[in-house]
Amino acid sequence: MFHKCRDEGGVVMQKKYLAVKEYLLEQINSGAYQPDEPIPPEREMAAMLGVNRMTLRRAVEELMYEGLLIRKKGSGTFLTKGKVSKQELITAAGGQEGASIKIISCKKCTEGNYGYKALQLDPQERKPYWRIRRVRYMDMVPYAYEDIYMNTDFFETIDSSFYNLGLQQIVKTKTEVEDIDLSAQVEALLCLHNTAVLLNVRIDSPILQIKSTFESKGKVMMFCRSYHPGDSYSYSSMKHRI
Repeated sequence: MFHKCRDEGGVVMQKKYLAVKEYLLEQINSGAYQPDEPIPPEREMAAMLGVNRMTLRRAVEELMYEGLLIRKKGSGTFLTKGKVSKQELITAAGGQEGASIKIISCKKCTEGNYGYKALQLDPQERKPYWRIRRVRYMDMVPYAYEDIYMNTDFFETIDSSFYNLGLQQIVKTKTEVEDIDLSAQVEALLCLHNTAVLLNVRIDSPILQIKSTFESKGKVMMFCRSYHPGDSYSYSSMKHRI
């Protein structure tokens, strides 16, 4: 189905969900999706594209975070008419068919140096920061382990309403900050024991680590290192015409 996404040439590592996201963007830009009509159901679209629902869901979630799609409980997923409001993002986070989250821990920390480095705080001051560890599931299958660090200058308190929100939903709905920059680093790794247990994969199996940093005016609001099973990605033969 994704032959339109492929050039001609060497072998590259292509994330399946990015190919799905590209396809959805093509449909949006071509006018195939209209704001007042739901996009095709996940099960139908996954079968049509030849991917699993977990891969499709990840692509849809990214487009939701970017403000292009909105999920309405009981109605489906729609193309947005404009910028997504905070209330719409909160509504979209609930009632997602097949999606669930398990909280491993949530606590205020002053120990260790990794959190201070990630948030660009002075470890000598031992200023507290929040740390949330959670596993995200689709149809009871783990597809992401997230280790989240949050600056208390932006998040004074944390409660259970944070637990089911996506990363971008957290910074958009739980702060009043408007100018937010997101940067991400992606690295392929071999899975260590603790992460393998959480993701239900073999030790030393390939996984992807994504480090996401949310900043406002040069100050780090939140940092997350997330781990994703290698079966969310594939190698494909690419050709490039010159």
